Amino acid sequence: MLQIFRDKSQSTFIQAIVLVIVLVFVFWGVGANMMDSRDSAIIVNGEEISYQEYQRVYEQILSSFRQQFGGSVPKELLESLGISSQAKNQLIQQALLRQGAAAMGLLVSAPEVQKNIQEMPQFQENETFNIEKYKAILAAKRRTPHKYENAMRVDMLSTRAVKSIGNFATTVTDAEINDVFQQVKESIKLHFTKINPATFTEQVTIEEEKLAAWFNENKENYKTEPQIKLKFLSFPYAAEAGEKDSVNETTRSAVFQKANEAYENIISAGSLQEYARLHPDATILETDLFSRLTPPDNIDKAPAVQNKAFSLKEHELSSLIESPNGYSILYAEAIQPPVIPAIDTVRDKVTDDYKAAHAKTLAREKSEEILAKLKSGTSFAEIADSNNLKLQEATLSRSSSAADINNFPTSLLVDVFSLNSSKPFPDEPATVGEDIYLYQFAERQLPDPASMTDEEKERYRSAILSKKQERLLVAWIRHQEKNAEIFSSKNIQ
Repeated sequence: MLQIFRDKSQSTFIQAIVLVIVLVFVFWGVGANMMDSRDSAIIVNGEEISYQEYQRVYEQILSSFRQQFGGSVPKELLESLGISSQAKNQLIQQALLRQGAAAMGLLVSAPEVQKNIQEMPQFQENETFNIEKYKAILAAKRRTPHKYENAMRVDMLSTRAVKSIGNFATTVTDAEINDVFQQVKESIKLHFTKINPATFTEQVTIEEEKLAAWFNENKENYKTEPQIKLKFLSFPYAAEAGEKDSVNETTRSAVFQKANEAYENIISAGSLQEYARLHPDATILETDLFSRLTPPDNIDKAPAVQNKAFSLKEHELSSLIESPNGYSILYAEAIQPPVIPAIDTVRDKVTDDYKAAHAKTLAREKSEEILAKLKSGTSFAEIADSNNLKLQEATLSRSSSAADINNFPTSLLVDVFSLNSSKPFPDEPATVGEDIYLYQFAERQLPDPASMTDEEKERYRSAILSKKQERLLVAWIRHQEKNAEIFSSKNIQ
């Protein structure tokens, strides 16, 4: 059954099930410093799930998204992710798995739990379980052995439930294997051409009234970047160490002490200006107005410094900012908000963009005209010749890569394999990047079943079985959810 998770790890539902099981293992007993609450966030068939458990799952999902987006998730995207619903659904499914295991009479004994823990590498020393190391690691994570071992038992029980459910799917026929073999190994020959909108640029005429109207509709695209003018103090590691590569803890500590002392003196003085008057030996650096895209040479370009600079309000002093290069203290002397320029100041760019946009429209209209002619029976070769297009041929398999299919876009493979002799053309021209593709099914080539090796046959059998087990597990979970008595607090809706 674990093969289900390996083979189908991209399935959203299976990812959720895996996370449900892992969450029990990872989070049980964590967060002892959180407020204890006897109120239930969720109740599944009488089994209560606390707000603490809900919050832990919520934070784990949020942390996962933050990692995917490099540390932060845009607010608009965060609101659309439905993290609360994801956490709630995972906890409900986790409870149903536990209850299902109990209904099936599945048990996990204390010796089994102990054996599993003793075999975990993180608790071993010289390949032998070390009880002191075990206790120390749990203590560092604010877990007790009792809670951890209970969590392990639940995790193992859930895994057995998943395996037991999957065991009901055991049969794969030769006909099913052959069907998969045919799908995987079949190939399609097609004719195609590519239309580049850039070739239509010279056909676009410029009329001042239409250009002005287009600029007015798209003026937000030409808004200038916000700019800031700074006064600042810089405390680079390199200045203290001599060479950046030689930075050590002593150097870091010395630089921090200097920076922190300066910051405290600024606060005591009441302003950067007064600090400069009281400390004439201090080096106060300045910049002209600059944007994120054009930071001056004298300022630390590390993201931490740049992000802080553009979060300041006018006449605001930053806190002490640490970066890989050292420390900085920033003062926003002036801020210039973004503005929409007059069309005359960006005329060349507006004209180029106008031409490019209308060239795309012309290219789209031409591709639709060509496709209509193809569907009416006109020869592809004749159309390509009359429109000065290069007609190409490609033979595609479901595993084709761009290197072996004559540069036909691999993103269109799914649609290509839906074509046949009775439907040789796509419903509409396909846009990939800037280019528009038109293509025609020529023939389908099926493999000889006798060419299937024993290794391939076993691989297909395993894949089919995993898919059946996955469907069975999904159906079981949905059935349990449909018939379960589930209460969710209004605070986590």
